[in-house]
Amino acid sequence: MAYLLVKALHIALMLFWVAGMVVQAFVLAAAAKLPGPALPQELAWLRLLRKGERLLTTPAMVGALASGVYLASSAGWFGSGWLSAKLALVLLLAAVHGMQAGRLRRLAEGAAAARGANLLPLVVIAPVLIIVLVAVKPF
Repeated sequence: MAYLLVKALHIALMLFWVAGMVVQAFVLAAAAKLPGPALPQELAWLRLLRKGERLLTTPAMVGALASGVYLASSAGWFGSGWLSAKLALVLLLAAVHGMQAGRLRRLAEGAAAARGANLLPLVVIAPVLIIVLVAVKPF
């Protein structure tokens, strides 16, 4: 029973984490098109998004990672090829989350938007690949 509850929690936390990352990617892509620094009203929205990132997205990431480790160790999956591939994608998502959070912080502090790569495709494709790996367990 505990395994199923942690599994449900893991899925919910992943949804919050990925949803927050998608919102960040959209906002950062839009901010990159601004001709200069954000206006006061835009800064207010960026600060609100940053607060959501700190209060929801980042804790969801940490909880998803912790619950995922519990699930993998409970089921004895460490050493499985599919889990190794999934962990690589999860670590990639965590790195992208850190990059996006840093860019969002700089924007919210009033810096001009940096012309960085649009990470939205990666933020969308990586979770889909993770779901496929978990559902199919191909190797």
